[in-house]
Amino acid sequence: MLVPYDVSANTPANNDPGVSDVPTWRVGDTWIYAGSFDPGDLIRDAGVDASVGMIGGDATTIVRSITTANIQGEETLVYEVRQSANFDKGGVSLTGYTGNVFIEYQVDEVRRVSDLAKISSDLSLYVKFVPYGISSLTVEVADITISTDYDPMSEAYDFPLRIGETWNTSYVSSTSWSGESEYITPFPQPTSGANHTNYEVTDIGKPMSDIGEQIGYGGCEASYEIKSYDDNGTETAYEWFCPEVRNYAWTHTEEDIGLVIDFRLKQYLPVESSGVLSNEDPGYRNMNLDVELSSEITALDTPLGVWANVTDSQGNPQSGIDVEIRHESIGYSTTLTTQNNGSVWAEIQVGNATDTSATSIDYSSLGIIARSGTMLGVATITLDENIVGLDVVASLERASILRNRSGELTTLNIISGFNALPGDNLSIQLPVYNRGISDSAPATVTITDPNGGQIFKQLPSLKLYEQYIFEMNWTVDENAIIENQTITWSIDSSSNPTDADFSNNVAAIPLFVGRAPTFVANNVIAMTNEKLLIDASQSFDEDGGDVWCFFDIEYDDGSFKMAHRRVLRTGCYINWTWIDDGIYDILVTVTDDEGDSIDELIQVEILNRAPSVSIYSQRSEVKVEHPVTLHVLANDTDSEEGWPGTVDVFWPNVDCKEGYYTRKCTTTAWEEGIQTFTAVGVDDDGNETYASIDIEFTNIAPHDVAVTMWNENGGLITPEGQMTWRVNEDQQVELQARAEDSIDDLSGLRYEWSLGLETDGRTSAIPAEWSTAGMKKVLVKAIDSEDFDSGWIERWVDVQNVQPMIDPLPDILPVAEGQPITLSGTAWDTESDMSTLKVCWDIDPGVDSDGIGSADDDCDVVGNDLSWSWQNAGTHNIVFHATDDDGARNSSTATVEVLNLPPIVKIKVPSKAVSGETVTLDASATIDSALDIDYLTVVWDVDCRTDSDGDGITDNDADLVGSIVEYEFPRAGKFTIKAIVWDEEVMKPSSKSKVVEVDSADMTVFEEVVQSVIGNGDNPFFQLLLISGIIAVVLFLVNKTRPKPKSAWEEDAPSIEAPLAPPSFAAFDATTDGQPLPLPEEGLPPGWTIEQWNYYGHQYVPDDESRNSHGEM
Repeated sequence: MLVPYDVSANTPANNDPGVSDVPTWRVGDTWIYAGSFDPGDLIRDAGVDASVGMIGGDATTIVRSITTANIQGEETLVYEVRQSANFDKGGVSLTGYTGNVFIEYQVDEVRRVSDLAKISSDLSLYVKFVPYGISSLTVEVADITISTDYDPMSEAYDFPLRIGETWNTSYVSSTSWSGESEYITPFPQPTSGANHTNYEVTDIGKPMSDIGEQIGYGGCEASYEIKSYDDNGTETAYEWFCPEVRNYAWTHTEEDIGLVIDFRLKQYLPVESSGVLSNEDPGYRNMNLDVELSSEITALDTPLGVWANVTDSQGNPQSGIDVEIRHESIGYSTTLTTQNNGSVWAEIQVGNATDTSATSIDYSSLGIIARSGTMLGVATITLDENIVGLDVVASLERASILRNRSGELTTLNIISGFNALPGDNLSIQLPVYNRGISDSAPATVTITDPNGGQIFKQLPSLKLYEQYIFEMNWTVDENAIIENQTITWSIDSSSNPTDADFSNNVAAIPLFVGRAPTFVANNVIAMTNEKLLIDASQSFDEDGGDVWCFFDIEYDDGSFKMAHRRVLRTGCYINWTWIDDGIYDILVTVTDDEGDSIDELIQVEILNRAPSVSIYSQRSEVKVEHPVTLHVLANDTDSEEGWPGTVDVFWPNVDCKEGYYTRKCTTTAWEEGIQTFTAVGVDDDGNETYASIDIEFTNIAPHDVAVTMWNENGGLITPEGQMTWRVNEDQQVELQARAEDSIDDLSGLRYEWSLGLETDGRTSAIPAEWSTAGMKKVLVKAIDSEDFDSGWIERWVDVQNVQPMIDPLPDILPVAEGQPITLSGTAWDTESDMSTLKVCWDIDPGVDSDGIGSADDDCDVVGNDLSWSWQNAGTHNIVFHATDDDGARNSSTATVEVLNLPPIVKIKVPSKAVSGETVTLDASATIDSALDIDYLTVVWDVDCRTDSDGDGITDNDADLVGSIVEYEFPRAGKFTIKAIVWDEEVMKPSSKSKVVEVDSADMTVFEEVVQSVIGNGDNPFFQLLLISGIIAVVLFLVNKTRPKPKSAWEEDAPSIEAPLAPPSFAAFDATTDGQPLPLPEEGLPPGWTIEQWNYYGHQYVPDDESRNSHGEM
């Protein structure tokens, strides 16, 4: 089936850009791309353990300056362009952590103005990694710059661009690294290598991928798809160039350093422009500088007319503008000024310089530049050494086949060769173009398929370099044999009789139908670190020719990660060594001369090598229980770690001081004789190797004798400082000794004690007791069956005296003065101290009666029993104490409350008396305690009806003082006499009263009247009558004769009288001023005590008359 293009050279479709010349840029022009790149190959080649994947972000490209550079001795106009982006991505893995990666990306390029050829490129990457949730572990992965220079420059465009054009470039790229990175160390060495790249304009229209992906920019409907191929015809990159935005709209490249980069246009922001819609319309420049040539193609070394036109946005010419015209390939430059038509003109020699974009249809294509201020204009002149008027060409070099092999699409061209296998679906493009300067006439094209079938199609008229493509589809028969087939297309020469070369009117695609290569190889088994031959050399190509192999080898890279290495071997065999055991897959791709290939797997089983383990010691003979150090030498030749590898060593039946897993083992044996020690080495794959060594252990003396003491209850007594035990007198303890020795000697040990005892056996235990206090030494030694002994082991016992113990004395009820009490005290001590225990009573602990020790340790009464009485009332303390032979003392105290006995008053008073006669009042028979009896105070109230001391109480007057007193009753009558007696408790007196009948002596009538008024037999009637008369007489005399007093003091003249009795009891509470009253010269008054004198001596008068206000209890 033949399908022609839907385009016509005479009426191009809207999405056909036609022929496009070099665009020009201005400083500040900006393109914004949706960018993404994958640094996987770069990271893997640098040996970094990381998983990154595709990273996205917006990239901005801006023209920074237009300047000149010296290129091969010629001053050349260049653009300095910078592309920058900030990328970030989460879920990135780096050295065991997962987090976010942040990348600052920047590319600085220098491009030639005349054809946009790349002169140099500096790629800068700043990479920062932030683990999730651990910002403190932020890592600056890299800050690097990768610089690349091109010699000659890399001409990725061969202007003017047309559909179907092809060209190739050859250059040397030199790459160097700078900066710093902890993860990419060391940086790759500077490299320099030749590159040969083939380019083809393969499609036109809206930028779109094979799976329908598009760009974000709304315009660029008429763009060119430019693909690049290596010398094997393998596609390496593609780009959609958009003349509308003066740059590429989409680029997908794989940089030499290992970066896969993809940028798609989102916005275009031209400067000095109007009508711009950044995401769909570039608008138009406000001022334009265009270059026109007198011819688009010319012969070498011929003159060429060049016009430079300056217009505004409306197309109006601009005069008076200086314009420089440059033809840099020959070093030509001239500056002219525009005329009224806005143009300048110059005639230049085109020269014969070649370019770096070689094609089969021209000699070279060179850019002619016009420059004025910030404006540039460029037009391309094509040099052709064989210019013809008309030449219609059926172009094999532009022919291509899109091969679909089970969904895998491959583009075939003259570089790759046209090869197919049975079952392939082929989409075939057959181009025809005109390389003459004259338009061709329409013609008929005959297309012959591989089966010999023909179809005829009409070729339209073609202008210079215009191309028309015929397309057909063909499927290779499944049963096709191995053979060369052809697809031919020819142009009817009669339609263009002036065609300069009829030989190129016919072209044939040589299509070789062959077979895929046959893979021959076997799975293999080997040990680690063994050089292994992977041999697929018996693989062959059925259709003849050589085969070569790509080995994609899986291996452990030494960091516990699986890595892959892809290696090309023309002989299809390779030697490889694995450092770790396991099963590894090798993907072998066998490719033949036609580019047909087949993928097969070889499985390699790598067996682990056991580690090497040995033991050595500097000593072969050691005493039992003495340490010996064993050293292990171990290595594992196939460990993932460096030499000596990872080998874990453990001692399954050995007690090593350093632990279970150790290469240095310090140990010993507990029995005499030869002991065998075994170590096991385990490598990182779990394989084990055993190693042993024999050491002879000899006899040792008993040692490490542990001596302990236990109390009578089986409790351990802990020694204090300097291994000294503290015990009490007569405390029964058990001493134990336990020595260490070789196990075979333990049961035959014998012990000797300084206490005179010996025992046999593993442990010795003896009883011990000390009856006297002080430091006691204990010695013990252990002796084995060979009479080796431990030496005397010394311990000390601090025997503590036990303080006597005393039961607390009981509480004692109060007793009266002179009343005896009987007490018994209980004291005891340790058995050895009981016979010497001294027990005493201290009756008065406030007085140190023996002058020894303290006041409360007197032995007033010796023995456990006490019988004692106190004559004076008050609180008395007694102490019962016991003292042992070491002077240790204990005591118990009791308090005795001795109560005062009030006096029992006994008086002897006559029951009858005569007034005026002396009677004796006797209280000497009063009873009190023996101590109090001599110190009693006795006062007498001789008339209990009269309050002689004026205290308001009639029967407490101290009218007389003394136990025996004499008294004369002043008148007849009945008198109640009270004797008041007190001892040391002044406030608690005792008393006794008695009535005395007093008869009167012989009296006159007047005396009887007076006696009836104021005497003991007074008559109330006479008393009232007398008082009334006296008051009446006094009032009368006062009114009649009262003189005016001279002074107020004369109204109340005091009368000084002696007291009638001793002072009253109320005086006890009075406050006296000044010093105590001195005693009279004759001493205390009769019957007075010093206590009475201190209290109420101030009221004493010689006649002994006083008052008493104290009442009877």
